[in-house]
Amino acid sequence: MIGSVTLALTSLSLSSDAFAAALARGAADPAARSWRAMRVGAVFGLTEGLMCLAGWALARLAGHWITAVDHWVALILLAGIGGLMIRNGLGGEADEAAETAGPRGIAGTVVTALGTSIDAAAVGVALALAGGPAWSALAIGATSFAMASLGYRIGPKVAERLGGVAEIAGGAVLILIGLSIFVSHVTAG
Repeated sequence: MIGSVTLALTSLSLSSDAFAAALARGAADPAARSWRAMRVGAVFGLTEGLMCLAGWALARLAGHWITAVDHWVALILLAGIGGLMIRNGLGGEADEAAETAGPRGIAGTVVTALGTSIDAAAVGVALALAGGPAWSALAIGATSFAMASLGYRIGPKVAERLGGVAEIAGGAVLILIGLSIFVSHVTAG
């Protein structure tokens, strides 16, 4: 069984990726308002919570198959969206079509959230194998919601101080998160 302190620390550590990714996304949106931050937070929170729950449920069926590929999925998703952010940051003024198709829309938010939530699925597997309850996913999702909302909301202030470098840095952070997930999974097994 998992204790409440362990669950709180796990929730906070999982939400750090969501916070960093939402901060990068908010830095790319100079008009980030509270309602947008809540929407981005909801996407990250729901994705983290549902991925944790999915990992928990799938661990009951086939835990060893999931951990064999989760790090590849995270690396591909986060490197792809991070690369797009870097390209947009280096490109200066992007045309409207490229901006809509790029990582700034809701689809980009979902892809980013999926990339950062791969670890939540892995934690869900670990929770299930350790006898943790399925409702732990709720705490993880709620924490990620709060942290991602905060990250997105303060993103423009970070961008204001860093100028055009913020989007490039945000893309690099996403790539580094993907690499970190990949390396930690490859070297752990």
